[in-house]
Amino acid sequence: MRLLKCSGLGLLMLLTPLSALATGPWQMWPTVGEATLKWGPWVIYDSQLRSPSGQYEPDQVSSLALVIKYRRNIPKDDLLEATDEQWQKLGFPAMKRQRWLRVLADIWPDVRQGDRLIFVVHPAGGTFYQDNRLIGEVSDQEMAKAFLNIWLSPDTEYPELRKQLIGQA
Repeated sequence: MRLLKCSGLGLLMLLTPLSALATGPWQMWPTVGEATLKWGPWVIYDSQLRSPSGQYEPDQVSSLALVIKYRRNIPKDDLLEATDEQWQKLGFPAMKRQRWLRVLADIWPDVRQGDRLIFVVHPAGGTFYQDNRLIGEVSDQEMAKAFLNIWLSPDTEYPELRKQLIGQA
């Protein structure tokens, strides 16, 4: 009898149905792309986009994970202000932005250098994690897409960062 030699991940993949891998933990998803945001001489964060397939498909954003690892300390209020500025530039109405910012204000912490904030989009909205700890849920699909659009919209303020994240750089 011949034994098949298999790594731990390979064995897991053999024993796990394909549908479960596609919807499984974001940590197992392959990286689509990576980018670093710099502002002047300062590095603000490193980012990574992940998907179950390892590809970015603009019409299927219901299974994406955006991982941001901060390289600086940033107070929550500054994160909220920067998010509002980006949503305003993307043309989202003030009433929606204010409602969405209230949701984020209840979820987001101040971030410290080395912290990771992760946003995992799913069909009902999205989930925020700080490192691997759940910190909050977004139950609004439009808000979830609007948040991702800060980085992934063709109209983003950071087109080079977008290209890198979606694997086109």
